[in-house]
Amino acid sequence: MKDLLMSQAASLYYHQDMSQQEIAKYLKVSKMHVSRLLQRAKDSGIVHTMVTLPFEIDSGLSQALARQFSLHQASVVRCDDPSKLRDLLAQAAAFDIVMDMPRDTVIGMGTGSTIGSITEHLAEIHTEGVHVVQLMGGLHEVHAGNPLTIIQRTCEKLSAQGTYITSPAVVKDQEFRDKTFADIKRSGITDLWGSCRQAYFGIGSIETGTFFADPLRNTEEMEIIKKHHAAGDILGHCFDEAGNFITDGLEQRLVSIPCEMLRNIPKRAAAAGGKEKAAAITGALKTGMITHMYIDHETARMILK
Repeated sequence: MKDLLMSQAASLYYHQDMSQQEIAKYLKVSKMHVSRLLQRAKDSGIVHTMVTLPFEIDSGLSQALARQFSLHQASVVRCDDPSKLRDLLAQAAAFDIVMDMPRDTVIGMGTGSTIGSITEHLAEIHTEGVHVVQLMGGLHEVHAGNPLTIIQRTCEKLSAQGTYITSPAVVKDQEFRDKTFADIKRSGITDLWGSCRQAYFGIGSIETGTFFADPLRNTEEMEIIKKHHAAGDILGHCFDEAGNFITDGLEQRLVSIPCEMLRNIPKRAAAAGGKEKAAAITGALKTGMITHMYIDHETARMILK
């Protein structure tokens, strides 16, 4: 009799869109009783709640990728249309950011078109005590993937405070870089990096990444990192195919959170996809720098093979 009453209350509520007050009147019980019936219907399995998301996660590939590279979480998004790849990855990451947003926390944001797209897909929510900090210097071009734009839009979406790095990502020489880092420390950005609990960044490829713009591509340092068989970069830090970071070349002029500080952030989430980035993503995963990965199913298959 109890199961029947629970089923009736659940059916009236979910199938016939009746309010709890209307159900109480119809079944001649109190509104509180209806509320308890609906809760017990969920607890006992009479009601199964399913939320349909705008993206589909391949759980098998996600688990395999997480095992292979010792990730806390892998989200392998199914994508059959390459033109929608960036949006799907961004939606998956933006969904998790909103669902996992603690109060009084510091979030670090990187650069690149995928991270910019994540920012645009964030829902506007009310947060308390959230601070967003830039993880690397700015780029010369103003676009959605520029870190300055990303910080501004993320703060708007999350009702958060934000801190910029006024320096460009690459400065003229190592001496100027050291002076810039001294300014960064005085401004409190280093402390924010040390307090950061979540970091979101892309994975750049040497030939096509946002970070490696044309002027940078023709420098002597680029030839050096290519000799080291560079596969890609994380926040400007270049790594080789085996996941070893390259300390020569651009590293001496780079204004970005140091690798040792980045590694201390508990949640380090990377979003990247596309077959052309498979080698870069593989190298990035081998660095051990990534704890959470957002990737498409075709690229995940290539990496696992």
